[in-house]
Amino acid sequence: MASLAEEHYTQEQIFAILHRINFPLKKPNALPEPTLETLRELNYRCMTSIPFELLSLRATKARCVDLSLDAIYDRIINKNRGGWCFSLNKFAYELLRGIGFTVQYTLGRVCKPLRYGDPIVYLGLSHRVTIVRLSDDSKWVFDIGFGPTSFYPLKLEDGFEVEYFGHRRRIAKTTHNEEEPHLLGRPAEELWQVQEYMGEDKDGERWTPCYAFTEQQYYAIDCDIGNFWASFSPNSVFNGELWVVNATQDGHYNVLINRTFKIRSGKGTIESITIETEQQRQDILKMYFGIELTEEEWKYYDITIE
Repeated sequence: MASLAEEHYTQEQIFAILHRINFPLKKPNALPEPTLETLRELNYRCMTSIPFELLSLRATKARCVDLSLDAIYDRIINKNRGGWCFSLNKFAYELLRGIGFTVQYTLGRVCKPLRYGDPIVYLGLSHRVTIVRLSDDSKWVFDIGFGPTSFYPLKLEDGFEVEYFGHRRRIAKTTHNEEEPHLLGRPAEELWQVQEYMGEDKDGERWTPCYAFTEQQYYAIDCDIGNFWASFSPNSVFNGELWVVNATQDGHYNVLINRTFKIRSGKGTIESITIETEQQRQDILKMYFGIELTEEEWKYYDITIE
């Protein structure tokens, strides 16, 4: 578990992170300036270098994600692995802070339906995101922990959209529980909602929500609680699941969920494989994600295909 008071990453560690994500430094011994250009490049490099993966839940004795800074750094930098939102976006927060950005983190509610058109349900506060304020006072969402998420930051501006390699993401203002009675006499809560473009039909463009959040400040203990719930609750979408997601520099997402592997482009799924054996799954992990289970991980691996 993360401690209530932690140190931050050293400058040496920040340079090691930049090397790990293949960030193009203009000067080898100088950190990049905290600009929008840098922010966009960092988002792209993190997304195409660090996987979203649940192997800490499936192949460790603890069966949860360690949120201490040292553990996150060791897993990403030394073990060449990744994590999920509570670890990846904490890692990103510390990277951005170390470079000189003004940062805050908040918690969001996942609301992405399983199928387009299904009812939108706001879940608990189980997604950590980073908000960056630039020198012009504009605010941007930096999120590398939502699986196949945006390659670039989203400005906190209603309707702001990014497009890359045929993928589109946007942010919109919405209202939570607008039809619920206001028991405390308060107005309905306004939220920022991150949305994914799903193509077009006879009614026009189709967009589906991913998650929603406010700009409220949360604390390390709030993240610990969310991380614990997502790890151990029988109601967690990750309970008993194996997810691994990464992105390629040319805009493809590789998505492994249990016994299904897909490659997604901006035009949709371009390859889909139903996994029949554990060896086939391990081959996919190695080929597409660069992941090979260690002897220690095999001891605790609990999702073997029989």
